[in-house]
Amino acid sequence: MTPEASRRLKAIEEFTELGAGFKIALRDLEIRGAGNILGSQQSGHIAAVGYELYCQLLENSVRQLKQLPAKTSLEVNIDLPWPAYLPHDYVPGAKQRLEVYRRLARVRDAAKLDDFRQELRDRYGPPPETAEWLLRQAELRISAAKWGVTNIHRIGKDVVLTYRSKRLIQKLAERADERFRIVDEKSAYYRVRSSDEEPLKLYGALKALLGRMSGD
Repeated sequence: MTPEASRRLKAIEEFTELGAGFKIALRDLEIRGAGNILGSQQSGHIAAVGYELYCQLLENSVRQLKQLPAKTSLEVNIDLPWPAYLPHDYVPGAKQRLEVYRRLARVRDAAKLDDFRQELRDRYGPPPETAEWLLRQAELRISAAKWGVTNIHRIGKDVVLTYRSKRLIQKLAERADERFRIVDEKSAYYRVRSSDEEPLKLYGALKALLGRMSGD
């Protein structure tokens, strides 16, 4: 067995946790070399900042050289009263749970979320209720990002949506019913009916509100 083959087998033996494929690929790149950008000289930097952030930094550097504006991703924070988390007995190990959370945060469209849900089911079994809430929250996050919404939280009888794009929020207001209103340059309020107070019904109401992007 050659020294390179031995090192590859050692890498496979060492990295066995969820998401280890990227680490194995990095180790392989270190062994065989892949130029300056992704070779052994740079892979340490990728591991330090994370692959997604590294690619974003690299893309923005290229865009800057082309004199194009930097590309920014819209993050949506949702703070609503439902239990959205991965139980310890569903995804064992802190590193595995962190990796699942990290991967879910990267999902940017509904089709990939469906793939992620199926992968979660295949790997860990049917998701418990709290994990289902985590997936439902991710679904709202994806829909909210399309409307330029950056934050969703509850104040009294209203759900408050903090937005970044006035054009998009006005378009949403045109498509929504009278319960949705823009109150200032940053916030819009959505009045919750008494019949929608139960978490699953509140989720359904917000899903219907934010799912009005078709046709654009």
